[in-house]
Amino acid sequence: MRVCCGLTGHLELARRPDLYGKPVIVGRWDEHVVAASEETLPFGVTPGMAMRQAEHLCPQATFVLPDEEATDRIRELISASLYDLAPVVEVRGEGIAWLDTSGVAAPGASIRDARHRLLKAIGREPRLGLSPGPFSARLAAARARPGHLLRVADAREFLAPLPSRELPLDAEQLERLDLLGLRTLGAVAAIGPRELESQLGRDGRHAVQLARGLEPDHLDAWRPPLFTSAHRQFEEPVEDREALLFVARGLCSDLADELGLRGAGAKHVRVRLELESAARETRESVVRHPLSSTVELFGLIGGWIKEWQPSASITELWIELPVLEGAGRRQLRLWAGGDGTSQEVEAAMERLQERFGDGVIARVSFA
Repeated sequence: MRVCCGLTGHLELARRPDLYGKPVIVGRWDEHVVAASEETLPFGVTPGMAMRQAEHLCPQATFVLPDEEATDRIRELISASLYDLAPVVEVRGEGIAWLDTSGVAAPGASIRDARHRLLKAIGREPRLGLSPGPFSARLAAARARPGHLLRVADAREFLAPLPSRELPLDAEQLERLDLLGLRTLGAVAAIGPRELESQLGRDGRHAVQLARGLEPDHLDAWRPPLFTSAHRQFEEPVEDREALLFVARGLCSDLADELGLRGAGAKHVRVRLELESAARETRESVVRHPLSSTVELFGLIGGWIKEWQPSASITELWIELPVLEGAGRRQLRLWAGGDGTSQEVEAAMERLQERFGDGVIARVSFA
């Protein structure tokens, strides 16, 4: 496993790009600090400390209430934008984005694209680390300069001098490590797993594995949502077919942009007309290969609209994509180095024949 980690700062901070470069603290009064900008670090502010203490240490900071829903939306958008770069992508609200580049034909290109996309999404250069696993990659990224990549060849050697407080342990467990004299990851790696397990429980064994660079943890792969839709409500009921086609093309374009961002395609397409008579009419179809472009979507939907004879004037037009799956562009990129399965290649060939005719492919053979 080869994992690239991009650190961008907590996504709560990304909600307020106007405050970049200023001391910002995110949290609710009488609770703990959720996130703090780098500008607060010299004052001793750290996530997890009491908000009252943070206010005392850095009274000049801008205090922002957390918005979990907004942060989740940002995380989803970043996950979607990175989805076609690697087989496994995980993005966390703390501003950590992992990509498992194992098996990617051009990992360097994926990492460069990840840097540019994170910069566009967050508005500041991410710190990048490439290492055998998520834990060492995150620590490498934390020590990289903004916009630069720190590569780690030997995880255990890289981790050895780092402080043991980098381990994912609670405050009491970290204090126990300090009392045991285990102040570096190298010292933790040198102790027997059973010995530390007797002190910290199962977390102790896990800590030894991490310190030795064994990377027991796996990424939680993000998957695109399985449903999306777009609609237009008309101020006045519409009867003109050309006007309806114009609106439908615009909705298809919006959906295609969203599908492209998510790296997904539509397997099921549904069009719904809400009529002035309060009736509802629908057309739907399950397609053989995922549709992801404006041309593909409108080619199907426009054909329906041209033949449709609604029973009354139209007040709303809905285009719904109830079933999404990975689009061809992502699959094609990932097996660009020749590591695709015969089924993937065959599906791609069939899609080309559907779009351009049988003559586009003279012969298909699999080794």
